[in-house]
Amino acid sequence: MKKNNLKYNQQSKNIFKDNSLNTIYKKNNSVIYIIIAFIFPVLLYLQTINYGFTCFDDDSIISKNIPFLSNIKNAAKVFQTDAFIVTDSSTVNNGSFYRPVQTLSYMIDLQFEGAKDTWMFHLSNVLLLGFIASLIFILLKRFLIPPKLALLSTLIFCVNPLFVSSIAWIPARGDLQLTLFSILSFLFVIEFLKKDKILYLFLNWIAFTIALFSKETAAVLPILFIIYYFTLKNSYNKLYLLNFTLYFVSGIIWFYLRYKAVGGITNHNYPIGFISILSNLQNIPESLIKFFLPFDNNPLPIYSVFKTIAGLVVIVFVIIIFFKSNERTKKEKIFCLSWFLLLMLPPMLYKHPSIEYLDHRFLLPLIGILLFVLFSLPKKWFEDAKVKRYWLMIAIIVFLSSFTFIKSRQYSDPHTYFNSAISSNSNSSFAYYCRALIKDNKKDYQAAIDDYNKAIDIKSKDADLYIDRGIDKNYINDYEGAIEDFNKAIVINPNNANAYKNRGSIKSSINDFKGAIDDFNKAISINPTDYLAYYHRGNIKQNMGDLIGALDDFNKTIAINPKIADAYNSRGVAKRNKNDYNGAIEDFNKAIAIKPGYSEAYNNKGTVMGMSGKFKDAIICFNKAIEINPNSLDVYFNRAKAKYFIKDLTGAIEDCENALTINPNYENALNLKYKAQDELKKGKVIN
Repeated sequence: MKKNNLKYNQQSKNIFKDNSLNTIYKKNNSVIYIIIAFIFPVLLYLQTINYGFTCFDDDSIISKNIPFLSNIKNAAKVFQTDAFIVTDSSTVNNGSFYRPVQTLSYMIDLQFEGAKDTWMFHLSNVLLLGFIASLIFILLKRFLIPPKLALLSTLIFCVNPLFVSSIAWIPARGDLQLTLFSILSFLFVIEFLKKDKILYLFLNWIAFTIALFSKETAAVLPILFIIYYFTLKNSYNKLYLLNFTLYFVSGIIWFYLRYKAVGGITNHNYPIGFISILSNLQNIPESLIKFFLPFDNNPLPIYSVFKTIAGLVVIVFVIIIFFKSNERTKKEKIFCLSWFLLLMLPPMLYKHPSIEYLDHRFLLPLIGILLFVLFSLPKKWFEDAKVKRYWLMIAIIVFLSSFTFIKSRQYSDPHTYFNSAISSNSNSSFAYYCRALIKDNKKDYQAAIDDYNKAIDIKSKDADLYIDRGIDKNYINDYEGAIEDFNKAIVINPNNANAYKNRGSIKSSINDFKGAIDDFNKAISINPTDYLAYYHRGNIKQNMGDLIGALDDFNKTIAINPKIADAYNSRGVAKRNKNDYNGAIEDFNKAIAIKPGYSEAYNNKGTVMGMSGKFKDAIICFNKAIEINPNSLDVYFNRAKAKYFIKDLTGAIEDCENALTINPNYENALNLKYKAQDELKKGKVIN
């Protein structure tokens, strides 16, 4: 056995002696350190519980899925969908992020806070950081780092501003869970090697499995365990075979469920594979320089030549230290670097078209760099007699904490978040695009167009930017400008179905029905499963009097997506126009069942009841429609007609006046009012 290994084993024996009062004292001390490691980062980030959503993925993952997430009975279904949740089986799922443990945790959060608050989502992230900090401290102790050094190093790591997004940004939950259960699984490996009890292998397997269902990165953990078994420990145990068999079982189950949920490892929107790894290589140097100098933290970071070069300098220093430092064996340092590189690899497998990288993905890999640094520091620097370096570390903790405390405020609300992103990087087309979407939600369309203009100035070949700007131009009645934007989008990408679909909608609104039909035909030829294209084409055909063609399109819409209330309503109108009153009422009922507050469907059902001579039933429908929307001109007039036919002339006059209050020039209401008043004057009906 080599001298270094003898030295390591002797250290292990000394560390794990448990036969003195001093050991009991040290154990009590460790508990206090664990509590400090938990509490300090929790207190630092506690202000985040007052933050809201950033509207960067958290709206798509959580806000839009509140009905699903609020129902704990859907817990089993989270294993059947991607992180963005597809609750409608007819909807095509193009995602590739499988995060069932994350989704389950959101469901639990909602049981505490309800649908209108966000405090529990943030508190869960903060508490996860506290548990991670405690486990990092325990991990460092297991690697023979002195307790005080382990505690202070843990705190420096956990308050590092680089990881603000990991805690303050709710969708980083998956990485927090991945980190927590990955460290836990590794600690159980260490305990197994220390105590040789099979229980720890099973606990390791359970923790690994939870990590795997937290995020795909955990798939490389078994490789890291192998490196630890056969390089650091130079050991082999028959139980390893059982251990890896269990990993294999979990992996097969995970892969099967993931395949069923998201369709395999590919992503329809992002390139995945070796090419993506090459394009993401800058992640490695940039993560290192941002770890050691964490003061350039953009919520939406981009690659920088300066940071990449500085990171390469750090890599050179790492190589020098690897060969020069003799505090630990090279095998131990290889393990540390393997931890970093292996866990950096999975996120680098895919390339987002608009985002270069995100800092929260560095949380787990950089624990390897923390270990490497601690393994390389001279032990004599941190002997109890030399406390100055500990005070230096405390000063670093205070400084980094102050910076982190301020930086976390970037995540307080959508406006602040994207303003910070743009302030840090005015060349981020994606940041302008996202801020434009927020302005869209507030119906501030002109301000949104201004942001789309800036995004297009930066990224002029992005068809989607022109489409979204065109939609907003439509909202401010700039139809010519909208069509021009859709034309540009089609030039950039002739196979963009959305460009044709939106241009078709504009043409329809300016009564160019033939041009609109041509555009929807093209959109459908590109994407035959686009139910909205069929629906809009059906409405145009109905307006043109082609009821058979309209019914065919509505049928196709409903066949693709049977939960579109508008499609049933429009099909009901087509059936009404073909005198199929029973079929029309059936469709209006289906529309109302899907969307109980559907005033238009109640109104349409009432008109069919009236056409069938069932005026009292019609009035009941109109009453419901007015209850939902008391400002509907047509519904008041329709109810007035129904009341007129049952000779409730006073009621008819009253409803005509309600309609005229909304529109004093509504000629039909004026005529019916005069007619009812005339009949009252002639005394034909006594009310």
